[in-house]
Amino acid sequence: MSFDYSLHLTAAVAAEALESAPGSGPPAQHACLDCGAALTDRFCAHCGQPADTHRITLKHLLLHDLPHSVWHVDKGLAFTFWQMLTRPGLTIRGYLAGQRTRQFRPVSYLLLLMGLSALVFSAFQTNLQQAVQAALAAQSAGAGSPPAALMAVVMERYLSIGIKHPSLVQLVLLPLNALVAWRLLRRAGYNYAEVLLANAFIVGTFTVLNLVIVLPALLVGNSAFMLLASKGAFIVTLVYTLWVNAQLLLAAPALTAARRYGRALGIFLLQIGVLVLAAATCMAVLTFQVQRERPDLRLHTAPKKLPTAAMR
Repeated sequence: MSFDYSLHLTAAVAAEALESAPGSGPPAQHACLDCGAALTDRFCAHCGQPADTHRITLKHLLLHDLPHSVWHVDKGLAFTFWQMLTRPGLTIRGYLAGQRTRQFRPVSYLLLLMGLSALVFSAFQTNLQQAVQAALAAQSAGAGSPPAALMAVVMERYLSIGIKHPSLVQLVLLPLNALVAWRLLRRAGYNYAEVLLANAFIVGTFTVLNLVIVLPALLVGNSAFMLLASKGAFIVTLVYTLWVNAQLLLAAPALTAARRYGRALGIFLLQIGVLVLAAATCMAVLTFQVQRERPDLRLHTAPKKLPTAAMR
């Protein structure tokens, strides 16, 4: 007769757990293997461990534990993404109100989807860089003056940062975008932390939407097609952001539909202003850096004219 290690291990763990079971009284027939509390449902009411435990096998590890640990596919990521596509504002309001069992955590949701987007974009970095260089070469053709050459180098470095780190800008600007959004969402009773998590849901979702729109252009590798796809992604981002923020403002019944969408538009414009300010700051830093590295591209001031009397 062969020795069943899994049964022996389960029995030993169960016996140890029953010895330390919480509360007085006799141990239950079906007890949690972790804390020894009586099991009345699929999960332990005392520590939360699932009642259905079994020995770990390679099949279970590859087909369940690994996907569950990375993607939480059984109840979280796919479900949350679908909800953010169909009823985004109501989903966020439910999460903030405490309905969190079926939803993926917003920070993990944002980081996973941004990581997926960055992974896909990394496969097309060469095509993007070639398209950017071609566009810059076409714009600066025939302009050999130092200011034009300086701006061409600065723009190339600026766009190179965006190509190598496509999601970094949104991640860095997330706290500022949440701050300006909170200024117009306070009427609905949200605090800054809640708006920050709401923006994590929003940014994570439209990151994937933008990827779906731009991906055909990346596959084709045509610069004109990429420009058109970028404009389409901007329009989708605008519409989606307006829709979500208008739904979040449903928590303020005193606001009419026109005022809700007006505030939502104001949030989008303020966030565009944050993006423009950040881009201008980055361009200024890059300009200073390029001028230090390339003295030939420095902007020289014209020499002052001597007075007429001094020249005589």
